[in-house]
Amino acid sequence: MKSKVCLLLLSIALIIASCSKNRHEEFGKDLAKAFKSKKYKNFDTTAYFAVFKSRLSAENNEIHNPITLKKIYSTEEKGLNLIGEFLIKGQLDTLVSFLEKADEHGLDPQYFHTNVIKELITRAKKEKFKNINLAYPVLADIELYCADGLINYANFMTYGAVNPKNFLSRYYVSVDRPDIVSAQASLEQLNLVKFLNELSFKDQPYENLHKLLVNDKLNPTLNPAEKVKIYYSLERLRWRTKAYPAKYLFVNIPEFKLRLINNESEEFVMKVCVGEAANDKSNHQTPILSGLINLMQVNPVWNIPKSIVVKEIGVGLKNNSNYLEEKNMVAYQNGYLIDGKSVDWNSVDVAKYEFKQNPGADNSLGQIKFIFKNPYAIYLHDTPAQAAFNKNNRAVSHGCVRVQNPMKLASALVSLSEAEQIKKETEEAAAGGQVVTRWVNAKTPIPVFIEYYTAWADANGKLILAEDVYNYDSKLFDALKQFLPQ
Repeated sequence: MKSKVCLLLLSIALIIASCSKNRHEEFGKDLAKAFKSKKYKNFDTTAYFAVFKSRLSAENNEIHNPITLKKIYSTEEKGLNLIGEFLIKGQLDTLVSFLEKADEHGLDPQYFHTNVIKELITRAKKEKFKNINLAYPVLADIELYCADGLINYANFMTYGAVNPKNFLSRYYVSVDRPDIVSAQASLEQLNLVKFLNELSFKDQPYENLHKLLVNDKLNPTLNPAEKVKIYYSLERLRWRTKAYPAKYLFVNIPEFKLRLINNESEEFVMKVCVGEAANDKSNHQTPILSGLINLMQVNPVWNIPKSIVVKEIGVGLKNNSNYLEEKNMVAYQNGYLIDGKSVDWNSVDVAKYEFKQNPGADNSLGQIKFIFKNPYAIYLHDTPAQAAFNKNNRAVSHGCVRVQNPMKLASALVSLSEAEQIKKETEEAAAGGQVVTRWVNAKTPIPVFIEYYTAWADANGKLILAEDVYNYDSKLFDALKQFLPQ
């Protein structure tokens, strides 16, 4: 997908950069024939380029990328790139038809100058100019508005309209947004229609939501709040520079659900608990990130994070001399196991000690922990606190993702014989028998995506809505509002 993104961006630069002297010399004659106006036969490239340069240099608050356009049209013979290749062929009309449907992607068509371009093209086709000099500003504006609209549309459809890194502190997915004019090449012929079709093609999760907006135009069923949530999800899906693989795990934070997706079908869905919403004292929100689950630990040991040690373990130790024993925990100092009862916890800095919770049915990680490499110590795991899965709002953890049915998840990652062995070992530990802690490799590593969508469409295209548990929708609205359909 990343290579496809780069190819798309290269293509847009190539569209605008392509030009031909011979083509320019014939442009007026072709216009006169196509638009049935003899005045176009007097088209003079030198005079036109002077007008184009003036329009390009003029301050125009409606143009969104003036610096980018000046880079693209950096030489005198770059002012007929789009209209010279595509105006007469009708492909700029096709561009307009795509821009008009931007609302089906949750974007405002008028941000891309849709009506302005339509009116300008109509003038170029229909108006009987008294002399050719009056046509130059119209043609120049068609070139500029089409270029600006196409650049923005291509960028928005490829990367999203806004950069999540600018307003989401816990967005930990790579966002690659290369400069659209970095390509230094030219191409004589390019199929603009093919380019636009490829630009609009997305993977299944995006298409499911997109179809809901398309169908709503024909048969309105969505209320305004539902449509806005779909707009947000389409934008979030555009932030992803790689398509979802054929098989993957998908955790949707506000929905509190985990899905195993295989070839666009849901193999299973289960409840999860995610990190608590931010408050004045802490921020345990589960971050948005992805990775590859290739390892799991049966009957895991919990290495307790320092933040929990300071805020929770220390308080418990000061109030209860038997705290460690009751919680099946042990303490270390400088890497050495110590007798917790020998320490006066009221007079020491608890942050200078390390704590672990031994494996067993009462371990906070439950009996299976699923590992994927990330620098934030986030993983999926079992939990003894099963009552939380009965809550509607399951934002209750310290940041990791608790899964309701860890054995079902484990069985999807290992062989049948290994799954049976894991089940045997966890059942023995739960019954108070032998506790075996060991690492198990996944038969085939599986990608996991922890993401945030308050609107989703299931495999049947049914709309699923979720509460904005982390208040991310309102943050997105502040960043996105100028680009949303009116």
